[in-house]
Amino acid sequence: MEESTVKEEITELDEISMPPVEIVVVAHNPDSWFKEVLASFAVQNYPNLKVTILTTGPIEPVQTIASEYLPQVDILEVNPNHGMGRNLNSVLEKKEYPAYFLFCHHDVSLAPDAVRLMVEESFRSNAAIIGPKVVNWERPNELLDVGYEMDKLGYPVSRIEEGELDQEQYDAVSAVFVVSTTATLVRADLFAALGGFDEEMGMIGEDVDLCWRAHIAGARVMVVPLAIARHREEIGVYQKSRSKIQNSERHRLRAVLSNYGILHSFRVVPQAFLISLLQALGGLLTGNLSRLGVFFGAWGWNLIRPRSLLQRRKRIKELRQIPDSEIRSAQIRGVTPIKKLFAPLQYDGKSLGQNKGRFSYFLQEIRSGPSRVSLSFFVAASIVFLFGSRHLITRTIPIVGDLVPFDLGVKDTFALWFSNYWQTGIGYEGTHPNALGIIGILGILFWGCMGLLRLVLTLGMIPIGVLGVWFFLKPFTSAWIRTTGALIYFAAPVSYHSLASGSWDGLILFGCLPWALMFLARGSKSSPFGPVGGPAGSSAYESDIFREVLTFGFMLGVVFSFSPLVVAAVIASMVFLCAGSLIAGWPLGFNRMASVLIMSCIVAASLNLPWIIDYFLSDPSWSSIFHTRSATSESVDVLGALTLQMESGQNSIFGWGFPALAMVPLLLARGERWAWAVRGWALYLGGVAFVWIGGTNYLPIVLPRTEVLLVPSALGLAVASAMGIGALQRDLQTFRFGWRQLIPVTAIVASALVLLPTLGSSFSGDWGIPDDQLNDVLFSEEENDANNRILWIGDDDILAPVGQKISNNYTVAITSNLESTFIDRWQPPERPINKLLLETIDLALVNGTTNLGRLLAPFGITEIILVERASPLPSKGIVVEISESIKLALSRQLDLAKTEIAPGIDRYRNLSTFGFASLIESDSIVMDDFRTYASGTEQIYTSPLTPVGKTGKAYQAMSTSISEVFIAFPYSNNWKAELNGETIQPDIALDWGTRFSPQQAGLIELNYRTDGKHKLLMSLQSLLWLVSFFGLIRSLATARRVKQ
Repeated sequence: MEESTVKEEITELDEISMPPVEIVVVAHNPDSWFKEVLASFAVQNYPNLKVTILTTGPIEPVQTIASEYLPQVDILEVNPNHGMGRNLNSVLEKKEYPAYFLFCHHDVSLAPDAVRLMVEESFRSNAAIIGPKVVNWERPNELLDVGYEMDKLGYPVSRIEEGELDQEQYDAVSAVFVVSTTATLVRADLFAALGGFDEEMGMIGEDVDLCWRAHIAGARVMVVPLAIARHREEIGVYQKSRSKIQNSERHRLRAVLSNYGILHSFRVVPQAFLISLLQALGGLLTGNLSRLGVFFGAWGWNLIRPRSLLQRRKRIKELRQIPDSEIRSAQIRGVTPIKKLFAPLQYDGKSLGQNKGRFSYFLQEIRSGPSRVSLSFFVAASIVFLFGSRHLITRTIPIVGDLVPFDLGVKDTFALWFSNYWQTGIGYEGTHPNALGIIGILGILFWGCMGLLRLVLTLGMIPIGVLGVWFFLKPFTSAWIRTTGALIYFAAPVSYHSLASGSWDGLILFGCLPWALMFLARGSKSSPFGPVGGPAGSSAYESDIFREVLTFGFMLGVVFSFSPLVVAAVIASMVFLCAGSLIAGWPLGFNRMASVLIMSCIVAASLNLPWIIDYFLSDPSWSSIFHTRSATSESVDVLGALTLQMESGQNSIFGWGFPALAMVPLLLARGERWAWAVRGWALYLGGVAFVWIGGTNYLPIVLPRTEVLLVPSALGLAVASAMGIGALQRDLQTFRFGWRQLIPVTAIVASALVLLPTLGSSFSGDWGIPDDQLNDVLFSEEENDANNRILWIGDDDILAPVGQKISNNYTVAITSNLESTFIDRWQPPERPINKLLLETIDLALVNGTTNLGRLLAPFGITEIILVERASPLPSKGIVVEISESIKLALSRQLDLAKTEIAPGIDRYRNLSTFGFASLIESDSIVMDDFRTYASGTEQIYTSPLTPVGKTGKAYQAMSTSISEVFIAFPYSNNWKAELNGETIQPDIALDWGTRFSPQQAGLIELNYRTDGKHKLLMSLQSLLWLVSFFGLIRSLATARRVKQ
């Protein structure tokens, strides 16, 4: 009796002398082993102990288990989606804290003396964070964790080898940089000062971050190996759809971006970015494209949280006691991924007893990885594409058709986009397309190398489209299906013909249509993209209409600003998909797909709303979208379209390999492969049908160029061919032996027919783009004058600038320079003065005047260029001859001086021109109306104003008291003139232009200034794009794969 009383007194004294410890464990779907975990807590020989269980499920089942071992346990229910860090932080909501928190995983069993040994060492070593030795649950002699070191990039490095046996080699107490949250004893006051775990980190990496911040605050982190914890390593899901690698990389970067000071951040963050990029490129080499997703996901996830990062940095700055230099001395040297790459591996039974280095293993992974088929294709396709583009890369891309140079710098591009001043046409005030702003942003990313940007955007459309097909076919879970589809799309000649003919619209559509098809398929939820008509594929994403609409809409908004006809092509593709589904008799989620497309178009329209209102609503004509192609433009017959041959009369036998390969699934495929094969054929025949309709001239409108119309056909053939390979893999074996067993031989022959022309075309080094260009024969630096205005006459398929149609189905376009530039792709909407200009040109063409130069002078026209060839001889290119009647009409003009530049290219100099901005020294004829001026015969003496810069918005000259300043620009108050420091108000001249009357001699300075309302509008539009972009990144970061 006395002995029992003594023991109770000793226990009471221990509880008073030993600081209180609270064990905190998050229980997530615990199994039968959880009883052993709770029993280990109950038998601890530490008297002052309390246990709190945070359950992610109902309290009752956990209460039933826990009450058997821990009658005084506290059980709280937490949200499983909050993540482990946030749930553990809930202990800080209490009014009173114990001396220590012991955070444990729910599958950890502690040795009876573990808590006591860790607390004692904390007092002995003045350590704030203590970890035990962690061993395998089933095999206690196998080590799992005895603390970690860390390098400067936040990579934790284990002190043990995988599978290493415990031979007491680590039983000495050691200072480490990181201890795992498997079982972590943390001083409560430090934990509260640090703000607990980072709540943005659910699980994985939260221990590295906590220990790193503890070091910054001056605390010690140690491991007590005599304290032992057994760990089952059960997988608990605390956050939605986060892979271990993705979580680890995201959280590691978050720690690096926030835990270093400013100076060290400038040194370390670029290194972290470079290593991440190299790891992503290594994934491409091994065929593991998920590493590329980890790279973009990790950096994107962190960069869309600037506010959270800044708040963390501020808090860390307040608690910092140790400088980064001392922190660095505690970290290990080198970069862990690089050290691992060249570190020796352990014995591998498959290597015949030889040790292999990690670099050798990396090479083996490249050769025999799970995606070696895709890797082989990408390597081979890259070699062929680079070989075929070698002259375009090493020299330059010729200026042909729409492939014009990006001649403005980043600053000037942004200035033009923000301005409402149009340099093209005869002048206009309105919103520019957002393509200018996008090019400016890309120019920043390319460090102002606009030539390199042009090269990447032009050639990059082809690999972007091929990659889009690869990702579209990913839910079919077959590397052969993905590779075949990408291969056929890569070999399709439509993209290379778009390059050769200079069709920017064709290249853009080729690059983006596969991605649009992927979004349409996801929107329809048709198998394998969803559960409609069959099971969803393992690579399909869970449906989220907000994410789908925002992503699809943002893509359409970007593409629409460059080429509006892409939206029409996407709508037509959806119609073809529906038709194919009806023919195949396979369900398609039409309502959802149509809703996604409609809402995505609304998003795209919102992003481009000012331009749409200003341009398309003011001129809602067919030509505003599809330009002014003439009905006489060269077309392709049906047989040529069926074989994807874009040159009239070219029906090569090689082209028949495309439909032959696409025929395979119609003979073999079943299930969703049959459905998508028929849909692919619907796309194919739909494009061919448009080519046939365009050649019949039945429509009152003219359809786009052939290479544009056949992009859906090429995509449909790629999809159908991919389904054919899938059918050979999975469906052929379901048929009895017979004629179908010969189909693989036919497929091999068809594949050869498809590939050989592409391989042959690659030997040219430029994919057939003409070597010579109009700029070589027309432009010279001496004529680079911002006071010029050039009138182009020719076919729409040949002219680089967009224009308006005149009689005889030809196009006229006006630019400010003889050199074609990318701003010429957009002409301002048609205005009444445009009709007057067209009437003037038509008058000359019907022999109604012999003084066309005088009539064009008020419009600022200084040159007329007649173009019949897309490129001068000896290069081959599109040729559309201009009728002799037009040439004769221009030759009769008395004030036009003809200069034959090259065969098919004629130049006429206007001898009566005013120029864009000029001083008129005669009577005030500019006050007359246009018809009075046109009927006059008096000679007019003019002198051009001197341009200031190359923007065409600033001029100056010495004026006299009787001179008039005339600007060939629609009357606008935004033109400002100053003479001797005094402002002159503008007036209307010749019914449309802008004039100033100085009334005294002196230096007159003219400037165009964008009004404040337009700047505000553009600022709001920029803000909308920024919000949409960050919303897009955030929605993509939450995308989840379908659970199988």
